[in-house]
Amino acid sequence: MRKIEREMLQAIVNERTHWSKDNTRVECQGHYADIYLHGHHIAHYNRVGMDLKVNNCGYATNTTKSRLNTLINFVCDTTCNGIFQKNWNWWLINDGELLDFPSNEWVAL
Repeated sequence: MRKIEREMLQAIVNERTHWSKDNTRVECQGHYADIYLHGHHIAHYNRVGMDLKVNNCGYATNTTKSRLNTLINFVCDTTCNGIFQKNWNWWLINDGELLDFPSNEWVAL
């Protein structure tokens, strides 16, 4: 895990109202945390319900995938193994099932 990703998670845990570093931003309000990468809203997390919604915003980059996988590993238990790329396509392993990860759409985990 990258240092910026550890700091991103720490901002979520500490419920800071606003944290930003380089290309990553976290905005917390109440029980919710919204995560942005290069200004694009890539994740929405409800700390009370432990609900996570992720979106690559149409950018299938290694940085986007890394930020999303960090959040997935932080929030989800062993049922979701995260996102990986094969032959230029993104895939999600969720609850033991291999799913196509849709580009620019919200996925609830």
